[in-house]
Amino acid sequence: MLGGGGDRTIVIVGAGIAGLTTALALARHGISSTIFERAETLNEVGAGLQIPPNALRVLTRLGLTERLRPYAVSAISVTLRAGKSGRKLAAVPVGSGLDAPYFSMHRADLQSVLLDAVRVESLIHLESDRELVALTASSRGVDAEFVSANGERAHSAADLVVAADGVNSRVASLNVLSPATFAGAIAWRARVTGKVALDFNARSGGITAWLGPARHAVAYPIRFGNETNLVLVEKAGAEHAAGGETVPRGFSNWDAVLRRLIDEAGAFTPWPLLTAPAERPWVMADRRTVLIGDAAHAILPYAAQGAAMAIEDGFVLARTIYDDPDINAALGLFEAQRRERVARVAARARFHRFVYHLPPPLSLGRDLVMAAMPPSRLQKSLAWLYDWDLADSA
Repeated sequence: MLGGGGDRTIVIVGAGIAGLTTALALARHGISSTIFERAETLNEVGAGLQIPPNALRVLTRLGLTERLRPYAVSAISVTLRAGKSGRKLAAVPVGSGLDAPYFSMHRADLQSVLLDAVRVESLIHLESDRELVALTASSRGVDAEFVSANGERAHSAADLVVAADGVNSRVASLNVLSPATFAGAIAWRARVTGKVALDFNARSGGITAWLGPARHAVAYPIRFGNETNLVLVEKAGAEHAAGGETVPRGFSNWDAVLRRLIDEAGAFTPWPLLTAPAERPWVMADRRTVLIGDAAHAILPYAAQGAAMAIEDGFVLARTIYDDPDINAALGLFEAQRRERVARVAARARFHRFVYHLPPPLSLGRDLVMAAMPPSRLQKSLAWLYDWDLADSA
């Protein structure tokens, strides 16, 4: 039952982090939902990710933190280093003043924990092998049509459709929204195992980022410290968006520690970075369809907040739906609350991208400023980001 009374049929498109979090948050309010996922089997895929305190606070409220701990590594700070020399520039605290930890882990492990929680929740129904092919406004709300791999069609009449289907959102496409665009950079992702990973994880103390002109690299422990997630980000033209190399060559003369990780990494997977148009509406004209997570805003990864924003979105959306039985009003409030927060985070990501990729001599000034700034001041400057709680959006 929704706040204010009345049963609602809620359809969630996509069983990724955004969709699973939304379903669990709705269930905590006693609201049922059905998740439709186009994949036939829900294999947990992807690379590493960071779960900052603002997102972990939501997962704690969903009762998942202790389930995540066996897979996660807690970080205290992000160590910034000069790309070529490896010289330490600064250690940026990433903990919260509210004492929430900062986790790094494999995306598959987070996905697995979320899926396990969804599968035992009686208020959530999960259907796989269901690709969305049509959305039609009706007197009831929205009629969603799905098709399986063998051509079987299914319909669901929904009071609300939640689009949690990623940056290349099918829901956005069906609503004739402008598609996501290439952001001028590629992230090369790989995992490092064995002695090199163990040695790096033991010495690094958490998350390390190497900065350089037009590119940077990030490495951090995952799988409870047994593997290292490695991401190499570099500017690229649209003609390179699909990725042609198997190993990016722009880091060949960088810090020996980073080069060792690159040499020991498994195959690199190129991920062209995409972003949704800033003017994209989150609530569709039918006032019964809402975009969340990457489908709505697709924040670039320079602040490690993409997954966090999806998690926040799902939790806030569930709360606003519970608080207001009028779906139109609830969706309007959700978008109003979240846009300001997401815009500020996106601006921070763009700032990081600018600062990380500065060329000499501008990078020399950056390095001096970082060296002169005490960690306490750095932590204070990020309090608005990491100390966020659900009450902040009330």
